Amino acid sequence: MNPRHQRSNRKFLPSLAAMTLTVAVSSLAFPRIGHAGTADDARLLIQAVRAGRIAIVQDLVKDGADINARAPGDGTALIVASKRGKLKMVNALIKLGADVNQASRGDGNPLIAASMTGQLDVAKRLIGAGARVNAIVAGDETPLINASRNGHLIVVEYLVAHGANANLGVCANRIQWRTPLNQAADAAVRNYLVRIGASPRKATGVRCHKASGT
Repeated sequence: MNPRHQRSNRKFLPSLAAMTLTVAVSSLAFPRIGHAGTADDARLLIQAVRAGRIAIVQDLVKDGADINARAPGDGTALIVASKRGKLKMVNALIKLGADVNQASRGDGNPLIAASMTGQLDVAKRLIGAGARVNAIVAGDETPLINASRNGHLIVVEYLVAHGANANLGVCANRIQWRTPLNQAADAAVRNYLVRIGASPRKATGVRCHKASGT
């Protein structure tokens, strides 16, 4: 047996950037995972996602990796792919069973990640696959708040067109009331939100005594 397959699984992975771009060589770099811990599953899957290696993702899932595993600081493979706008990878992950609503505190969920970075095509795909447009994730608010905060007007418009509530607010960090309107990055986003019914009154005046949704 090749000694590379006998080394400790998943402790130290070579940099994908340094590998040759062949499936044969790459498959040697990713040890067979069996049924190890889901945090390790997530790290391997995310490494493959970042490298754009759909075949490796497929192999890892075939070997037993949990497609919805979460890694602190990154979230799930689908969250990472969505945040980076990797539409082909997003499609592959969904086909493999990735949950479009799987949340990871501190990392949001796939639609929040796509909205935050202005990935319209990914947002369309996620909503088409059943992503909840008004989902609240603890510590990460909603897709619309994130799109508004980062000035992605085209994503804001798309989310609203598909049911996002322009007045849906959450208490963040136990003290701050956040809505799409009071988090809007610029005048274009603010003007649009007011035009479609976002209430300035609902964007202010709420006292947060404890976490509510975030």
